[in-house]
Amino acid sequence: MSLVDRATAISLRPQSEWPVIAAEPATVAGIFKDYVVPLAAIGPIALVLGRSIVGVSVPFLGTYRTPIVSSLVQGIFSYVMILVGVAIMSAIAGALAPNFGGRRDGVASLKLVAYAYTPAFIAGIFGLFPPLSILEFLAGLWGLYVFYLGAPALGMCTKEKSAGYTGVFVACAIVLGLVVGLVAGAVGIASGGLFGHRAGLSAAQGSAAGQAVVAGVLGSAMGGGASNTQAAQQMVNAVASAGAAADQAQKSGDTNAQTQAGINALNALVRGGKAPVTPIAHDQLKSLLPDSAAGLARASSESTTSAFAGIAGSSANATYGGTGNSTVQISVADLGNMGGLAAMANLGLQVTSDSDSGYEKNVDVGGNKVHEKWTIDGRHSDLLEIIGNRYAISVTGAGIDMDAALGALESIDVGKFQAMGAASH
Repeated sequence: MSLVDRATAISLRPQSEWPVIAAEPATVAGIFKDYVVPLAAIGPIALVLGRSIVGVSVPFLGTYRTPIVSSLVQGIFSYVMILVGVAIMSAIAGALAPNFGGRRDGVASLKLVAYAYTPAFIAGIFGLFPPLSILEFLAGLWGLYVFYLGAPALGMCTKEKSAGYTGVFVACAIVLGLVVGLVAGAVGIASGGLFGHRAGLSAAQGSAAGQAVVAGVLGSAMGGGASNTQAAQQMVNAVASAGAAADQAQKSGDTNAQTQAGINALNALVRGGKAPVTPIAHDQLKSLLPDSAAGLARASSESTTSAFAGIAGSSANATYGGTGNSTVQISVADLGNMGGLAAMANLGLQVTSDSDSGYEKNVDVGGNKVHEKWTIDGRHSDLLEIIGNRYAISVTGAGIDMDAALGALESIDVGKFQAMGAASH
């Protein structure tokens, strides 16, 4: 099928086109060379022509045109970031798949991302006429729907888990867009990456609607309700505020200010709009780990503290057993300043399923929600508990029953865990 025919079909008839795409043989190199590379060039080329040839109308000052050399630099950077972004998001799509009943397949994940991005690639042509750039946002929303339909068709998730899979992917794309914005800010270029070649963080025309959409998606995917909606809105407001500051820094021409503004925007999302906290010392976290779990003695343990650009967290984990067929791993983590990421992690905890191979559901343990996943083959159990979007406890068991895994989870003293966190402020 020709490039034009495929782009038209997946954009206008995604439901019937995805099965065709799923069945046809392909390679990673072929998809990139024959599809992504030519389509991804539309936006950057339009960007260069729109800024340097057509120009931007400025009230009372006439039409402003960016110097061609400057536009070319921005266009090339934008093009490279699109290709890198597709590769990264493809890897993320593949890594997420097993958690939603799908398979990890490099070709399938690239098919999903590359073809779902098609509406945004095509909408890049609106860069020729900046006042129509809002249409790129609408194309991005359609791309989300195309992605939602394609994920189960390509085996990246089950049909009933497609909404949750798409929600987590969106959250990851937002984070990637901010990281790209951070890199771009260092050289004074506005760029981004959520189903489009320029996502933007500013409070420009149309951003209020965009913020509402993002907040709605996050709040709904986190489980809905007043508390989740408020948390999502708080996160979006914080990022929007940081984005406005980033716009001012970009206008100033101060490279250091631009870089710092990008870091601040990343911080805003990661923290979820909340004030920074000091994470629990990792050696203290180790004291929460029991000497035995599910009747197995502790074989090893380790703990770490990580920090980057004011974002910090700590963790400790232990392995029990290991000499036979039964093993248990327990991890405790203080997500510290990463409350926003913790809220995003909750996106994946809304999934429930039941099949001959096992089940996945949420259960109540001591008044807290625990995500429980059981695979009959190998008697494999996965438990995850996130408390207050800050404290995380996980248990992975093999060769033990679910009751034993739940017992290992309950061996962690949640009250002591939270008291440690309160004392670390």
